[in-house]
Amino acid sequence: MTNLLHAMLGKGLGGLEQVFLDYQPILEAWAAKHGGRCVGVARKGGKVAEREASRTPPLAVMPALTDWDPVTVGAARALVRAVAPDLILSHGQRPARLFARAAPAKVVQAVCLHKPSFDVTPGTHYLAVGQHLARLAIERGAPADHVWFIPNAVTPPSVTAHPLARDDGPVKIVAAGRLHPKKGFDVLIRAVGKLRAWDYDVRCEIAGEGDERGALEALIGELDLASCVTLAGWTRDVAGFLAQGDLFAFPSHQEGFPLTLLEAMAVGLPVVATEIDGPNEILKDGVTGRLVPDDDPDRLAEALGELIGDREAARGYGRAARDLVLSQYGPDQLARRLEAALDGILSRA
Repeated sequence: MTNLLHAMLGKGLGGLEQVFLDYQPILEAWAAKHGGRCVGVARKGGKVAEREASRTPPLAVMPALTDWDPVTVGAARALVRAVAPDLILSHGQRPARLFARAAPAKVVQAVCLHKPSFDVTPGTHYLAVGQHLARLAIERGAPADHVWFIPNAVTPPSVTAHPLARDDGPVKIVAAGRLHPKKGFDVLIRAVGKLRAWDYDVRCEIAGEGDERGALEALIGELDLASCVTLAGWTRDVAGFLAQGDLFAFPSHQEGFPLTLLEAMAVGLPVVATEIDGPNEILKDGVTGRLVPDDDPDRLAEALGELIGDREAARGYGRAARDLVLSQYGPDQLARRLEAALDGILSRA
């Protein structure tokens, strides 16, 4: 019998939280095959707990005040006693530190790495969503046989984009993500301003919400782009939103293995992304999309303009991108990779 405890204590509903939700049914099925169970743990009052309140089997919830306060530590210890896990898989540093403190030393610890800010501790296994994160873990001291590359995945969408199909009317550029400085939406807005100055008839819609909304709205006003750039807010139907576009822009400054980029590729959109760790592991420039330098609105605008000018090439990128994602980054591939990692981790325990 093998029991798993699967923990994520994020507040929101972004990429890390979605990966947790993608892993949970795979872990439940794997544990059941091994005569045990997997209990998923979410933050009390967080958006995951709220959205999954009617889930079967239910997620356990716990407070997440700090790593050391007695209420949070007590809740973690109570969960460990109730589940008696053989392995604890945590998403992010907070649950990793918390459950390492709460669990007996014999319990195997694993951490899913979503971004470069993480510590390496002896004996812990690391599930890296990007190859660059796997390399970082090894550089920071993790043994190579304790590091597992498991790229993120997306469910095949029920909708497909028809990019640049109209001969008249504006070209619609779409983007999506948390409104945060690291997402680079200010770079995209400036690129749209340049396209407009070059007489391209474009509109841009950005789905998402966050603390940078005010600064982005100010930039839109400063550049006189209110008529063509819209901050559309959150949407639960990301694929449906993306499929209405002609081009997808991904101007981010830092990523793990971005789900939104995979989602845009899965609906068949031509993509222009920054050439940073994460996107450069997914896209091949000139084959499945375009890669441009980070924080460079001129190059972003030029690449978008080139796709508008060569629509057949753009549509070819979209088709190739969709084929890649559906063949390499779907739920079946994720399950196979995650199950292999579990087998390997517990065989070394």
